[in-house]
Amino acid sequence: MKRPIVAATLLCALGLSGVKAQACGVSASGVASCSLAEHDEETRPHWVAGVNGLYTSTHLRFGGSVEAREVRTATLAVLAYLPTPTLVLQAGIGAALGGSLTLPDGKYDFSAGPVGSLGADWRVFDDGRWFALLTSTLSVSAAWTHGPDGSRDGYEALDLRLGGEFGVDIADLLRPYAVGRVFGGPVYWRYAGAAVTGTDTHHYQLGAGLAVRLSRSFNAFVEGIPLGEQALSAGVGLAF
Repeated sequence: MKRPIVAATLLCALGLSGVKAQACGVSASGVASCSLAEHDEETRPHWVAGVNGLYTSTHLRFGGSVEAREVRTATLAVLAYLPTPTLVLQAGIGAALGGSLTLPDGKYDFSAGPVGSLGADWRVFDDGRWFALLTSTLSVSAAWTHGPDGSRDGYEALDLRLGGEFGVDIADLLRPYAVGRVFGGPVYWRYAGAAVTGTDTHHYQLGAGLAVRLSRSFNAFVEGIPLGEQALSAGVGLAF
């Protein structure tokens, strides 16, 4: 969707503590959710800081009839808090770096603009080999568009995403996973001199990702979404 994070929505990895069953799966907002299940609750990491980047490509419909192809890129810094071994609360702030809207009358380029997100993830299952994760992210973004006729208009987007991931732990090092998400939210813009509201022509993502444990507390991930809203994201995270 117009959401330049997408995450995904999302997509930076949580660091690990080096104990079995602590590899990561990536959340909709880009920060991974690790079980971090330590024998000693006091020694497990409770905070994770990360950075991720995102590219998205989707189709929007404005005013019920005008369609546009939207392409955007963004980068985000994310801070996550883990109050329990299965729950992750996270917030992100960053910038959409540019992109474009392509309509029948030409291309409208995006300026850079702010992006923010709030999310919560819940690890519903993790037996040390297989894992399942539920994710949620609310994000907002703002930018200016510059039209082929020299027009300059504000562009604001709100996005709510709910998703799930299912994957496998390989040698406590690699965690490939499948991901599915549904989402929705309005885009506010001005087109041809009139205020218009837009939304995606499809409200889902289907894809896969891979989280990699690089050290005891440092991880990385990459995620690709070929179906629905198309996206490519990657990031790193450090637990402490």
